[in-house]
Formats: sequence, C-alpha cells, structure tokens
Amino acid sequence: MAKRPKVRARLKTGKVKERSVIEMTPAQARTFFLKPESYCSVELPAYFQFGKTLSAVAKVLKGKRLTSMSGNPRQHEGVNYSLLSNKDGRHAWRPFQLIHPALYVSLVDCMTASDQWAIIRDRFKPFHALTRFACLSMPVQSLSKRKDKAAQVLQWWQGIEQQSIELAMEYDYVFHADITDCYASIYTHSIVWALHGKEVAKSHRSDKTLIGNVIDCHIQDMRRGQTNGIPQGSALMDFIAEMVLGDADLQLSEKLDRARITEYRVLRYRDDYRVFVNNPQEGEAILKALTEVLIGLGLKLNTSKTTGSQSVISSSLKPDKRAWLRGRQWDANLQKHLLVIHAHGLDYPNAGSLVIALTHYLQRLGRVKRPQNPRALISITVDIACSSPRTFPVCAAIVSRLLRSLGTEEERAQVLKTVHGKLSKLPNTGLMEVWLQRIGHSYEFHPDYMEDLCRIVAEKETVLWNNDWIAAKALKDAINPAHIFDKVTFKAMKLVVPPSEVEMFASERY
Repeated sequence: MAKRPKVRARLKTGKVKERSVIEMTPAQARTFFLKPESYCSVELPAYFQFGKTLSAVAKVLKGKRLTSMSGNPRQHEGVNYSLLSNKDGRHAWRPFQLIHPALYVSLVDCMTASDQWAIIRDRFKPFHALTRFACLSMPVQSLSKRKDKAAQVLQWWQGIEQQSIELAMEYDYVFHADITDCYASIYTHSIVWALHGKEVAKSHRSDKTLIGNVIDCHIQDMRRGQTNGIPQGSALMDFIAEMVLGDADLQLSEKLDRARITEYRVLRYRDDYRVFVNNPQEGEAILKALTEVLIGLGLKLNTSKTTGSQSVISSSLKPDKRAWLRGRQWDANLQKHLLVIHAHGLDYPNAGSLVIALTHYLQRLGRVKRPQNPRALISITVDIACSSPRTFPVCAAIVSRLLRSLGTEEERAQVLKTVHGKLSKLPNTGLMEVWLQRIGHSYEFHPDYMEDLCRIVAEKETVLWNNDWIAAKALKDAINPAHIFDKVTFKAMKLVVPPSEVEMFASERY
C-alpha cells in the first residue's frame, strides 16, 4: 500500500508551521473563522479591516439565534456584497463576496458548536483515510509569522508541486483535470449529502438540527434562496467546499475499488486534480469515473483543461512556470527587465509566476534611486495589469514607487488620471479601483470611483450589505459599512506601497 504524502510544513525543530482547521477544537475553529483574514481572503489595502464589525456582530448574537432578531433574508437582494474582479482584461470576471456579517457569524456559531463540530470532524475522517488520495487544500492557520494565506499557498507548493515531482519515481503518467466554475456550481443540497448521506438528508429535509441543513439554509439565505453556488472569498466557504469535494473523493475511491483499479495516486487542491498512473488507459478510466461522480453532484470537468502527459516532472510545474524557468528572466536595463516580464504576461496572463516576477521587480526598483523614463515604466506596468488583473496589487505598488520619480505633484496627478482612464475601459474593475485609490489618495486625485469600497473610503454614504431583513436595532447598528474603514491606518499609509504590503513570500521558490 502506498504511503500518504507528507504535506505538513515543519520547522527545523520538527514543529508544525500550520494547523489544519479540521484539527482544531470548536473554540479554536470559531476563532479561526472569525479572523478578518478568514472572513475575507481577497487582497485589499490594509485600511480595510473587518474585525470590528465581526466582533460587534458576534457580541450581539452571543447565545441568541439569528432568526429571533430578523425576518427572511431570502426576500431581499444584495444581502451579500459582490466585489467584481476582472479575470482576463476583457469580459471574464469573478465575483468575490463579502458575506453578510450577521449570516457569516451565525453560520460560524452553528458549525462550531461542540456537538456539530464533532459531527463535521468525524465526517472528514473517512475522507482523510483514503490512502491513494491526498487533499492539500484544507484551510490552515499559520503558527509562524507567515500569514494564513501564505501558509495556504505553501501547502500547494509543498503538497502539489513538490509531491508531484517526487511521484515521478513511482509513476510514468500524470493526468490533469479541474472542475468548471466549481464554487458557482456547487449544489447546496450536496453539502447535506456529503455530511449525512443522501438517504438521511432526503428523509430529514426539514430537520433544522441537522448541521448540513443549517449550512444549506444559511447559504440560501445569502443568495435569495438559490441552491446553485456558494460564495467565494472566505476560508469558511473554502472549508464547506471541501465537504463536497471530500465526499467526491470518497465516492471516486469506492468506484475505483469496484473496478479493481488500484495502481494510482490522486493529489487534489480544491477543484484541481492530478492523477498519477503507470497505465494511460487506467488514467482515462479514472477521469471517466471522476466525471460520473461529479455529474451526480451537479459538477463537471473542464474539458479544455483536461490533459495527460508522460513527462511527470515537467507536468508537475504549471506551464507558465516552466516557460519562465526556461526563458530570460532578467536584464540589467530596468525597462528591458520589465519588458521581459510584460512578454511573459502576454503568453501567460494572470499566471502565478507573473506575480512573483513582478514582486521581484518591485524589490529591485526599491534599490534604484531615480529610474530613467518613469512614464514609460508606468505605461508598461499598467498594460501588464490590464491583461492580468490578478497582478494589480503588486503593479499598483510599482506605479506608486515610479510616481515619486516624476517632477511635480501636477504631473503625478495627471498620470494617475490617465491610468484611471485606461482602467475605466475595462469591465468589472472594482478591485482595480480599490488599489488605484490606495496609491492615488495622496496626490489630490479623487475621481468618482464606482466601487462601493472606494466610496466608503471617500466617506460617502454607502450600502454594502442589505440590512432590510434585520429587525433588531442593535444588530443593524453593529453592521455599519463605515466601520470597515480604519482612518488611522489610512492616514498612516506611505506614499510608496512597500513590498511587505503586497508580497506574500520573500523566497523565490514559491
């Protein structure tokens, strides 16, 4: 029997660097999910802080049921707040959601009650007992100075990329597959199936004590009764997705056992699968079985991203990373260096390697007193951001540093105006506007931002979450959008965005 991969990062002393949420006590899990970093995993400037709101709501709800303080949220639009992020510089977009704080805290309280948390933890035991499967995407809490999000990405690097390379010694073929629009496609009733089994779930549909039904009900409350899709953008929803995907792993394992397919390994990070085999026909059979399992859950594989390869080590690295490692990465000339990165971004938009390359460029820029042709460098940087919106935080930091090389305040404001005009041509650029406001607020540049988070910073009255369904005044008062904006932190922001504000890692290996 194949040994399970060792995926836990450890210090030289042997101590674990992070703790999986499923290893936590109920109190620890509650504290973890109510951390601002867990509530919102979207990369925002530091002056957006959700801790005050979450704490205020938790204090009001302590020992009380949300239903006793509210009406029916399903009768109202805009209960959650959607922050739109452009995916490709064109028309593709991803809605990250800031879940309504009352529903979020209520769901956390229900899930982390001692008896319910025990049920959830017990359900994950058979998922994690699968000897030929390894799930590397369970939410984790960092036990070091590293942020939780950084520890989560490290799980991918150590558990997926490095373990894939090691498995090249045992297997000759690897197949890659992922689920199409996973979070947007998860059927909320499948959460109940995953936790309790279909028979129990269908015979206890009205049982409000069943934790699966509680989760299902809360998610429907967030989405006006919709049963397709869960919100994206929080550790809590990542964990709930793992319930469904873990159940899919279990079903797939049982299906393969019945087919007597035993020589394989599966590494999964959320909806991304890597299947290792020595026989390509068995690889195809496993993908077919996976497709059948997912169909039963209302999910499907993305056929355009389903591939097979006999070069296991090469395929262990993402295509963009392979290309970056093989290609030219640097130039002594600052502008040519940025153009090298720009060319990589054209070939692999929104790639992780592009973010890392730009982070290193930002670090290099910090050692240059007065870069030549700063306007040209700004133009190249903004063009990278427009075609790869994922890079906008680090691109904003680069632009903020280059602005200091311009001659006058008027010139800086004019450049920012031009940047805003270019971004305005793109659809769904709320996240971009947030970061543009971060670097432009000190230069007397105050355009009429459309993004509501920007309006909060501008101290304009804004409705972030629809509270019309809430009856209790104390709860309504706790959910004041203005409270997520920390003025002290905002005023203390430096003109130049430091690398520490946008970079996740300092080491090149990530």
